[in-house]
Amino acid sequence: MMGSLVAVSSWVLVVAVLLAASTAARRPGGPWQRPRASTAALWLVVVVPSLIQLVVPALLPALERDWARIGSGQLWRLVTSVVVQDGGPLGLVFNLFCLTLVLVPAQRYWSAGRVWITFWSGAVLSNLAVGPVLEPVGGGNSMAVFALGSALVSNLLLSRPDRRALLWAGVAIACMALMAAGRDYHAVSCAIGLAAGLVPPHGPRPQNPDPQGPHQGSRRGSQGSREGLED
Repeated sequence: MMGSLVAVSSWVLVVAVLLAASTAARRPGGPWQRPRASTAALWLVVVVPSLIQLVVPALLPALERDWARIGSGQLWRLVTSVVVQDGGPLGLVFNLFCLTLVLVPAQRYWSAGRVWITFWSGAVLSNLAVGPVLEPVGGGNSMAVFALGSALVSNLLLSRPDRRALLWAGVAIACMALMAAGRDYHAVSCAIGLAAGLVPPHGPRPQNPDPQGPHQGSRRGSQGSREGLED
């Protein structure tokens, strides 16, 4: 029973992050937005090797988190384990679904640099935390995604969000608590993400101002009017 609840909470968590961060960002166009180049690049870095793995299964043992090998000096596995999936086709679908749903609001909420840093640092720290005891061998982007999503949630909670964003952030926190109660190792990633989100600045990045500016627009309008009178 608890296992089923934890599984459902994982799906609900990423949807709640999407709605909470998108609402807090207050960008036009709803929760969806054309991906920035940096977002597409991060998505492809994870997706392409994961798809290649379907036809080259040896890629998983070559890149996965293997704590015995990490302890012998293969530290690069702390990073490469993110781009292979150990859950089979269904695990691949779930992880890529979660990756997409969290990257969408992340690009609207934070700069590209902070998204990349939070994602990869969350991955490495999660591997260091769960590898020795909880999950010595494995691969997948889920821990990095949950760390990034949780960081978005704690960051927006410190920015005095509106009621809708606060509601969805509360749903996300409840899902994290359920994962922790079920002793799911992804709860460790959520805790790491919540801590990362405390780093200022808090709240969504400011929108890029109109390069023309309202005053320039007014001056252009006035200039056009004068030209029309002169003609």
